[in-house]
Order: sequence, then structure tokens, then C-alpha cells
Amino acid sequence: MAAEQPPREAAAQPPADRVPGGQLSEGEVVRAALRVAERVGFTGVSMREVARELDVTPMAIYYHVQNKQALLELVADVILAGIRLPPSDAGTWMERLRLLHQETNRVLGVYPGIDAMMIDLGLTAQGRRLMDANIQILLDAGFDERMALLAYNVLHSYGVGRVTIEARLRGRRRSLPGAVSGDYPALRRIRDQVPDLRAADYRAFGYEAILLGLDDLLKAARSHEEGSRSATP
Repeated sequence: MAAEQPPREAAAQPPADRVPGGQLSEGEVVRAALRVAERVGFTGVSMREVARELDVTPMAIYYHVQNKQALLELVADVILAGIRLPPSDAGTWMERLRLLHQETNRVLGVYPGIDAMMIDLGLTAQGRRLMDANIQILLDAGFDERMALLAYNVLHSYGVGRVTIEARLRGRRRSLPGAVSGDYPALRRIRDQVPDLRAADYRAFGYEAILLGLDDLLKAARSHEEGSRSATP
């Protein structure tokens, strides 16, 4: 089933042009920053680079956006608003989380470095929308409020960790650490697998392993709750 579009009131869009006559607007600044991000990644987004993209002075950018932090928050929310949430009838809770995870990767994959940037930014309005959607799926699965929060943080922490690792390894040739010519039989057995694995393979495997572990925890919690009820006189 197709993922639903974000609610109209929640979806952040580049602000409409505010100044008539073709003069610079906040919306144009945001769109220019998106073009820069697509071209060079978020590490290359700066007020000066956006001004160069628009062929204006940096002061013209500051007239519409207070600083780089404010600009990146606007840009992040425009991008995150494009992530469609899976509907409640899209499948089991695990299937819904997989769909949301895949959709998030699809949207963010266009912009190198956006995940790392959002770690520094903290939660924006659209970030809260996505956090709420993930936690709602966990609550729908049957996790209580405490477990849902813990489960979300495990998933989020793994994602953050993968982003950090992949950013550090980007552009490097993947290989096993150190020589495998010594007495390392397990390393010798797996070394031929390393060149064929990509970042997406590690990411998908880790996410699936966490989901399966959470499913086991949920089943154990239900079994404990049922046992407690049956033991009550």
C-alpha cells in the first residue's frame, strides 16, 4: 500500500516569495541552499556559498535568514517533509518501520551529509513528526511507553552510529584491518566477502537485527504479563 503524504499542515515547504518584483526572498534562499547541498553536500553549505549560488552578496542572505543555523533548519525541514509516513494498515509494526526506514533513506540519500548535519541541529519540527511516527508504530505494536521510548532510541542510536561510520569511511577502500596472513582463520574465511558489501548492506542488516531483537523483547514482555495475570488468585 502506498505511503501516505504528510499532513498538509505539517509539511514544510520552501516559503513563498515575499518580495514582489523579482527581488530575493527567503524561499529562494532555501532553494539555493538545497541546490548547493545536492551538489557538494551539507558540509559545503555556507552563507557565502549560497550567496554565490544566487549571485548576491552574503549580506543579502542575512536579510532573509538570521544565520547559518537558521538556514540549515529551514532546509532540513523542507527535506524531511518529503518523507511519507506509512499508513497504519501498511502491514505489521515491523513492516511499517521498515517502510519508514526505507523511505527515510530514499529521501535523505540525495543529500550527502544531511544525517550528520541533523545530529548537530537537533530536532526540528519535521524531525519531531518523524520521531512521533516511529514511536507511534512501536506503541501500536504493544510496547508500553517506557519500552517504546527505549526501542526508538536503540533504532535512532544505531542510525546515528552508522551515519558517523559511513561518513568517516566514505571514499576509502574497504578492507579487513591488518594483515590476514597470520593465525587469523576466521578473518581469512570472511575476507572475500568484504569487497562485495556496501554501506546499505551493513545498514539493512543491523536494522533488521534490531527489529528482530525488539520483537523477541515484546514477546517476552507479553509472556511475562500473561504469566503474572494467570498467577494472580
